[in-house]
Amino acid sequence: MFNLDFINVSSNQIVNDLKTKGYFVFEQALTEQYVDEMLQEVDFNQILVNTNDVGVVIAQTYKFLTHCLANSKKTYDLITSRRVLDICQGYFDDIYKLTNHRIYQTSKTSHMPWHTDNNLQVGKQLVDKHNMPGLLFLFYLSDVTQNAFQYVKNSRQWSTQYNHEIYLSDNFIESNYKNDILTFPMKKGTFIVCDIHGVHRAEPFNDHNYTRTSLLFQVDQVGSQYLGHGEKNIVNTEYLDNLTPEIMDYLGFGFRRDYPAFPCSSIATMTPKDILVLQRKLLVESLEALNKSFIKSILPAEAIINAKRLLWYIKSKFPKLINIDSNK
Repeated sequence: MFNLDFINVSSNQIVNDLKTKGYFVFEQALTEQYVDEMLQEVDFNQILVNTNDVGVVIAQTYKFLTHCLANSKKTYDLITSRRVLDICQGYFDDIYKLTNHRIYQTSKTSHMPWHTDNNLQVGKQLVDKHNMPGLLFLFYLSDVTQNAFQYVKNSRQWSTQYNHEIYLSDNFIESNYKNDILTFPMKKGTFIVCDIHGVHRAEPFNDHNYTRTSLLFQVDQVGSQYLGHGEKNIVNTEYLDNLTPEIMDYLGFGFRRDYPAFPCSSIATMTPKDILVLQRKLLVESLEALNKSFIKSILPAEAIINAKRLLWYIKSKFPKLINIDSNK
């Protein structure tokens, strides 16, 4: 999972950097093999329509696999790794929870505003900022030459003055904190963790040949006054081979979750090109569905059942000669 050089960095050193600087960065913390194996578990081209599974959604030029704990064992192992838990244990003074997570892909163009991530919501609506300690974990899953993570030095010390703002303007940051902007274009496998009260963003870019892939998750010290804070964590029970009371508490077993999954997606959040691609796929599948519906409408149900039985019998007797899906 982790490269030896990163393993040799103590969790105490990472926590110390977080408490003194507000951030910690390590280039290529993950091995290239581990990143490649994680990406093999994610199909960004599989957009589900009336398919009973967990999949990717589109929001403008972004693709998100929000419920990656249900779809990627490598992601689960990383998010619940001893290194991540040790950082959280050293940083937080009270109970902490995984409040959101996602693998996402940014393509072609993006202009993210400057912001902090200490958000409180009612449903999908941002209503306020909270003062709970929190950490944002970010792993680059591709080489990042554009759209790199940016962080404003020492911004966690003054960001509370602007808690009434949902975003801070580019002009405000450029005019007042230009020399404090840190930008991190780095290689695949890079690890970045920062205080959620620090002002940050992904650097804007416009390049139709460029795509950035990342894993992001957030851990907050959730106090009793913020019950329900966070998105629901859907976990594949197959992955729970390291389950302990510590991990159960961290993942939020039995803890109320009031926030919807991010992003709140629909057909309306897709680009015209993505809608066209989906429509082409649906056209083929719709013709197949109409053909099946027509056959079912003219044949008695018992005839269809007997046909399935016959096909299943032939398949069981001659497995090398025929491969039939009897559910169709």
